[in-house]
Amino acid sequence: MSGQGKRLMVMAGGTGGHVFPGLAVAHHLMAQGWQVRWLGTADRMEADLVPKHGIEIDFIRISGLRGKGIKALIAAPLRIFNAWRQARAIMKAYKPDVVLGMGGYVSGPGGLAAWSLGIPVVLHEQNGIAGRINQ
Repeated sequence: MSGQGKRLMVMAGGTGGHVFPGLAVAHHLMAQGWQVRWLGTADRMEADLVPKHGIEIDFIRISGLRGKGIKALIAAPLRIFNAWRQARAIMKAYKPDVVLGMGGYVSGPGGLAAWSLGIPVVLHEQNGIAGRINQ
């Protein structure tokens, strides 16, 4: 089955457990003719690693809240909303046929942005118990 002309956006970030499986799927689909772009964060491993694999990457600003204190908790809804807006603008410009969420904080606002645009979202959870964002 050829994916010629189809566009995929991979959302994965933070750790190798999210990024490396995402790269494996991306390479498999690229070999079938898919165009692949990545949604990640500029301060995590995907920022350096993904471009080395020949995949263009877009960044949104999002991070975890654990251990950040009460101010971060209060600011969280606005930060998540802003990340959703950033992801939505990126997806409107790229126009993916499908979005793949591999995990990491980027998958939350990215998945909501895709859903709000009517873009199909596929979630991949490789753990026996789903991570916080994929739950």
